[in-house]
Amino acid sequence: MIDRKKILIGFLALFLASACTNSSETGTGGEVVIQVDNRVLTLTEFNQFFEPLRMSYPNGQVSAAKVVREARLRFLLQLLEEMIILRRADELDLYVSPQEIEQAVDNVKKDYDQGSFETVFMKHAVSLETWKERLKRQLLVEKVIHRELVEQISIVPEEIRDYYDEHRGKWTHGEEIRVSHILLPSEELANHVLEELNKGGDFATLARLHSVAPESEACGDMGYVARGDLPKSLEAPVFALKEGIVSPLIETPYGYHIIKVTEKKEACEPVIDELIEKIKVCIQEEKLEAAYGPWLANLRSRYRITVNKEMI
Repeated sequence: MIDRKKILIGFLALFLASACTNSSETGTGGEVVIQVDNRVLTLTEFNQFFEPLRMSYPNGQVSAAKVVREARLRFLLQLLEEMIILRRADELDLYVSPQEIEQAVDNVKKDYDQGSFETVFMKHAVSLETWKERLKRQLLVEKVIHRELVEQISIVPEEIRDYYDEHRGKWTHGEEIRVSHILLPSEELANHVLEELNKGGDFATLARLHSVAPESEACGDMGYVARGDLPKSLEAPVFALKEGIVSPLIETPYGYHIIKVTEKKEACEPVIDELIEKIKVCIQEEKLEAAYGPWLANLRSRYRITVNKEMI
């Protein structure tokens, strides 16, 4: 099931990149950092979109400049990838209606108490209207991917059975754990938070103060997760943790993670009939991942693209 809180922070962070515009709509001065045919992103716009992310990084650290520089380069690549997909949206004449945007916003709000939804925007220095504009762009990206890739994926019963047999241990163990999570953007800040925890600091308080993960507003509580719900880089170390023990730092492309397992549930043994829809999702994700790279490379070869890394 999709976590609407993760969607919210995802748009605030990774998907701020989606706000690229057509050159005729830019209305902002500055040198061009990225151009994909007639879609351009200026340095002024890049800095504006990056600002909420920059606020998550530590100040006054020796390596802070290097960390921020690396983050800007990663962000630039995200912007480029999304601009390529939005260029394809132009060709397909796809758009997102105001009703679709409002429905997406309402879906995200469902998981927030009154007032806490707006607090997230204050924390990340993003206005609601700015976020909704970014959300509109990302919904368009998703429409393109669905039209071009997802709709082309077919799954036959034999594939479901083969997948179940291949991952039988995963399905039959079925253990669930309740996880609390802190995500930090830099190793220095992560070490500082881990030191505070080891001194007896309160996990929930430190999660609210420092974590840039979507569940920070819930004191770091991610709820129950099963095997297959977490990224592969996190699954093994998280499921190896004993209840109540704080993990060492776990580095992934998203940053530095500190995990605490607060509860474990006994394993169950579901049968294949109970897992058909979940297996379909897993197969679809694998096929989508395999098709995505070649598809994007093909689009990239068709468009006139300029990227000026030196500017950022």
